Amino acid sequence: MARISGFVAVVILSSLAVISECQQTTCVQCCGIGTSASPERPKVAFSVAKTEHMSSSSSQTIIIYDHVFTNVGNGYNAQTGIFTCPVSGYYYFAFHALKYYNKNLHIQLTKNNEQVIAAHSGLGRGTSGPAELQETGNDVIIPCDEGDQVWIKLPYSADNTYMFHSHPAHRYTSFSGYLIFTAD
Repeated sequence: MARISGFVAVVILSSLAVISECQQTTCVQCCGIGTSASPERPKVAFSVAKTEHMSSSSSQTIIIYDHVFTNVGNGYNAQTGIFTCPVSGYYYFAFHALKYYNKNLHIQLTKNNEQVIAAHSGLGRGTSGPAELQETGNDVIIPCDEGDQVWIKLPYSADNTYMFHSHPAHRYTSFSGYLIFTAD
């Protein structure tokens, strides 16, 4: 896009369209799009999976994803299961899990020890879930500061043993995230 009508630059990033007002008449003047002089932007993206089944224990458990597909920016720690934001900005996170046979499943995306969103599959508290496997998941866009930590938690329930199914080859349970844009 060399010339922009109405001074609106449209940048497509993955499946998210970000529209911003611009005071310049060309993208080259504004942000260098279309030139080799584009400013260097931080690259942060990770995608990981769990290769084994897991059930809740007597405490809230961070899910440690043992298969790393990608870890651009080295924000994901494969030993702890925690993603640490290397730069401040807006991040997209997604997580998915496959509920085990005759079990309920409840998982939570947590930022700095605070639940952000959750996903649930089953019949509810105190009962067994449907006999078949069921997929559950959620996604969110949230602001994060440099050093913020994000992870997926399998909570403890005295009434239920939450359990998800995974497999070394199929990797049904996953967690991904990426930086959409930095905070100025």
